[in-house]
Amino acid sequence: RRPFHVDDTTSTKNSEGRNSESDTGDARQLIRQRVPTTGSSGSSSSLLPWVGLLVWPLMLALPLALNSSVLHYTSVFPRGWYDTGNSIGNESGGARWEWGSANLAGGKPLRHPLGLILGISAVVVGHAFLLCYFFLHRRRCLGDTMPIQSRGAVPYVFSEALAGHLAQPGGFLLLGLYLTITWVFGLLPDAYYEFEGNIRYTQVFACLVVQDLVQHVMHRVEHVAHPKVYKVSHKPHHKFTNPKLFDAFDGSVPDTAIMILLPLFVTAHVVRGCNVWTYMAFGSTYANWLTLIHSEITFPWERLFRRIGLGTAADHHIHHKFFKYNFGHLFMWFDWLVGTYRDPQFVWGKEFNVGV
Repeated sequence: RRPFHVDDTTSTKNSEGRNSESDTGDARQLIRQRVPTTGSSGSSSSLLPWVGLLVWPLMLALPLALNSSVLHYTSVFPRGWYDTGNSIGNESGGARWEWGSANLAGGKPLRHPLGLILGISAVVVGHAFLLCYFFLHRRRCLGDTMPIQSRGAVPYVFSEALAGHLAQPGGFLLLGLYLTITWVFGLLPDAYYEFEGNIRYTQVFACLVVQDLVQHVMHRVEHVAHPKVYKVSHKPHHKFTNPKLFDAFDGSVPDTAIMILLPLFVTAHVVRGCNVWTYMAFGSTYANWLTLIHSEITFPWERLFRRIGLGTAADHHIHHKFFKYNFGHLFMWFDWLVGTYRDPQFVWGKEFNVGV
């Protein structure tokens, strides 16, 4: 079966799979909404949506590029910016920042900002690829799409929503401030400042798991600790009962501090073996994955992800719709363990479209 091509603003009750006569009207309505996928053949059109999988390795584009033979960081940046053996170097953990130490800290050694700048740039580059993909995916240039919720996706102007997304004070701006302070003042383990080696993928995975575990705990705390805690922290984000991708970082400053920044700091001190490139890869993957799960439409990889407990947009829509399920973001494993997971399939044909 090919996915239904449903307009963003159309509210649809998908009754596929039922045989009762009472569902005939809904079925006919859905059939009328089917639109052939673009493509010269069935095989090419069925493969086209999977081009979107490229967005995942592209999240790591910058650290991969700067460790390649074509654009290796040692041929791009002065050695004193990254090497521990520079003239004002330290015993371990990357280069010191001579100008910043003299002018900003009154002589107290500060970490060189190269790694910080590259880390933020990695997120920006990865996010740019994600937004380009989502723009094409939303316009159905890569095949049909389906709104997750049966009432349809909330209509919006892409450029206006994008501008609001990038300007959220509780999102990227606060995150950038946290990264700057923890990096420059040396609040991370020494290994995080090392440029030696490449991306350590096992460490990236470990960071993602620990981050999501701590975030899961803090998420539940915000919901159940006290009504006043919920009101000033997480409730502003829950005004979106039918979220769209650009709502990912639209929340309060306390919410970002409790549910993102605190877990980030804990994760850094639990998974202590990351180098600069690993930290960059983790940061870009985390920020962009967190954005994807707020999407208002499905992605081709979601059924596969759900089978192995990786977080999807439909999983997260369950949380925004019902509040008391699916507290995890990147992984559903912790909800499985404590009994708070709810499969989107349980509301197919009701609140959610069939097949999401």
